[in-house]
Amino acid sequence: MSYLIEAWGINKEFRIGSSLIHALRDIDIHIGKGQFVAIMGPSGSGKSTLLYILGCLERPSSGAYILDGKDVFESSDRQLSNFRANHIGFVFQTFNLLPQLTVLENVELPFLYSSCDDHEPEERATKAIQQVGLTDRIHHRPAQLSGGEMQRVAIARALAIEPTLILADEPTGNLDSKTSEDILELFERLHDDGATIVMVTHDREVASRCQRVMTLKDGKFIDGVEGER
Repeated sequence: MSYLIEAWGINKEFRIGSSLIHALRDIDIHIGKGQFVAIMGPSGSGKSTLLYILGCLERPSSGAYILDGKDVFESSDRQLSNFRANHIGFVFQTFNLLPQLTVLENVELPFLYSSCDDHEPEERATKAIQQVGLTDRIHHRPAQLSGGEMQRVAIARALAIEPTLILADEPTGNLDSKTSEDILELFERLHDDGATIVMVTHDREVASRCQRVMTLKDGKFIDGVEGER
């Protein structure tokens, strides 16, 4: 198998006052290209911290991390910022849409930090909006959208850069069961089309839709790979 993510001995520590918090302890993780992986665990288990490290939003305190052949530890902050902008799509529980911008403008935002031709952002953003079924909402603003539609915009924003890796942090956490089902079906279609997806969730039903499930507790994996789907 060709690995997109290879990490060994990942530790992350935070100092709060005089206390040293061990958020992650000796994490080893390997994720193949095209896999759909869930990372589960209770609140405070280190799920989001691990996701941010995998997405190069945070650096580990120690360990080794190779992402698509790139040694993250050996990269500068500028190099990581450029890599994120061009290769990693993020989907967050709270959508993170700018209220004054239209759907199209929100989806175009990642291109402020990426390298592409002048006309590419609008073309690629429009294509991503079509992928998530929101063409008829392209000039609406977030206040005019439902929660499910806002999450679709967030997914379109992640897709627009044609990412190597999609990272989703509790993407159904603020949605009702019907809307959550629609969003999960969208992720499954993206996976079927070849996307590599890592999804953080505390919901076993959501995790069961993924190809692999890994569980964190107190900053450590307590089990490894659970069956292939």
